[in-house]
Amino acid sequence: MDIKQDATMPSISNQQKYENYREQFKRLNRALSNGFNLEAMFIEYALMEDRTESVLRHAEKWDAYIKSRHGHGTNIDSKVKYIKKLAENKKDLLHKYFSDDLLDSLLQWKEDRNRLIHALLKQNFAHNEIADLALRGKELTDSLRNKARNYNRAVDKAKAQRC
Repeated sequence: MDIKQDATMPSISNQQKYENYREQFKRLNRALSNGFNLEAMFIEYALMEDRTESVLRHAEKWDAYIKSRHGHGTNIDSKVKYIKKLAENKKDLLHKYFSDDLLDSLLQWKEDRNRLIHALLKQNFAHNEIADLALRGKELTDSLRNKARNYNRAVDKAKAQRC
């Protein structure tokens, strides 16, 4: 199945999305506690993808982001870079909630994860290297989740005040 654009995917209700989201966090915590670090990184990546999309949608920049992709699919790298560019505007709420440090750390984690995944069968990795990357991913996922939630609430509050 080709999932380049989520426009071809069937929509789900907000309640179903919330339940899916909760379930993935449970699975992430179980994976980490049981040493299933590759599964944990897979879930972390999916959660990062979801939260960056949520931020762009709340910023009302999703359509502009999609247009900027010129038909290429969405990915975490381009979404984080797009958020980073928008956050350069010090008057934008994104600047308040998304530091260069967090965004750069997300990009670095993604690079480290990709390097590890692509070299998994070609190199010997110490278990602790994989576990450390999974734990770092959890920390970044938690931080991104927190920042996205706070940002989205601030945007909703600002919109409500304008009405």
